[in-house]
Amino acid sequence: ETFLIEGHTDAVGTPEANLALSDRRAEAVAEALTNAFGIPPENLTTQGYGEEYLKVDTSAPNRENRRVAIRRITSLVAPVASNN
Repeated sequence: ETFLIEGHTDAVGTPEANLALSDRRAEAVAEALTNAFGIPPENLTTQGYGEEYLKVDTSAPNRENRRVAIRRITSLVAPVASNN
């Protein structure tokens, strides 16, 4: 199984700082999944999106926008079996 761990922030701060924060947030969750649950790091991909995909469209501080999402992407990255 392969999982994409997406980090997000609210819109407070600069876009650059939020992108870096969202990267760190996703990486922290990946590390926790590896350390606490033994998920191999090679099965986890991280991506920070900063404030690009706000859950609540506001420039004010909003805790719902400060989040991590985990998506199963195995079928998107696994090689397709050949019938030959």
